[in-house]
Amino acid sequence: MPSIRAVVATAALALTAATACSGGGSGEKLPAGADLMKQSSTAMGDVKSMGFTIRTDGKPSLLVKSADGKLLKSGDATGTLQVVQSGATVEMGFTVLGNSVYLKGVTGGYRKVPKALATALYDPSAILDPQRGIAPLLAKASGPKVEAKEKIGGQEAYRVKATLPKDSAAALVPGITQDLTGQVWLGVSDHRLLKVKADLPPAADGGKGTVTVTFTDFNGNFKITAPA
Repeated sequence: MPSIRAVVATAALALTAATACSGGGSGEKLPAGADLMKQSSTAMGDVKSMGFTIRTDGKPSLLVKSADGKLLKSGDATGTLQVVQSGATVEMGFTVLGNSVYLKGVTGGYRKVPKALATALYDPSAILDPQRGIAPLLAKASGPKVEAKEKIGGQEAYRVKATLPKDSAAALVPGITQDLTGQVWLGVSDHRLLKVKADLPPAADGGKGTVTVTFTDFNGNFKITAPA
């Protein structure tokens, strides 16, 4: 007959294992990754406006190093971005309004440029485009696995690991040419995409790093106008 101490120890181990499998001490069972990604794709398809930030770490071979902006589903957007030009990082202001794009360099004011020329550099309107941006990124991600439930910016979210398709990832960060292994954080209550973090493959020069994209102010009442 096993001793009382052995029985208690076995029960404690079993309880610990069950808690670990549930994703936390609450005993809550984590949902299926594929279901969450579909729900988030649908939820993001309904978003009319939002704020976004892009940050890269390390030395990835990307033109865009960072960006901060506000975006409407119509494609209108405004903000700032840092890009690499001739080996130096340069900050630029941008406003996209209909078929017009206004850019502001290091010196001087804004100047109006053809949209086709500006979007070859960076096209924020792709982010909420139902065919190019976030919605297909989530819907086409492969192998989604829910890793944990945690807070992002004070909001409860599920952290999901997945392989992100290159075409949709490039809509978020220009220059991506391969599928990415990364994580997404999806809001528990509204299923919206709060954050994306992915490892970037090494470039020909050996440069590599990570990219993090965050989304905030969903359906904010933004008014985007042409700069003076």
